[in-house]
Amino acid sequence: MIQKFKILFVSLSTILLVSCDPIHDIGFVNKTKEDVKVRINLDSKIENQDLKSVAIGDSIVLNIKEKMGANISFGIGSWSKNEIEKAVNSIKNIEIETSDFKTTYKSKNSIRNLLESNINGIVLKTEIEIEIK
Repeated sequence: MIQKFKILFVSLSTILLVSCDPIHDIGFVNKTKEDVKVRINLDSKIENQDLKSVAIGDSIVLNIKEKMGANISFGIGSWSKNEIEKAVNSIKNIEIETSDFKTTYKSKNSIRNLLESNINGIVLKTEIEIEIK
């Protein structure tokens, strides 16, 4: 009886561990009192299916209503250094615009810093959440 319980416990644990692959994404959260426009201009020379699947032409435009958010999914996984580098290399620049300001992240270094400084998660770093204030 104890042997059957051990086998059942190990089997269930294995299934749960294998089937819990998290989805990693980049989220933009509008904390302002107005609509925000986020434009991600892509490097057409670099192939990134996750970004290309939501792009129109060579850019992704997110119109985010007041106090709302928008996400771009990158499939199953977590934000390792390699995954961040793939995203950074695929992006020419990121523009965040309200009626009062426009911030543009132009260099690879500034885009990398934006993504790395907004990673959430202790063990499984599955979300980059960029708050727009």
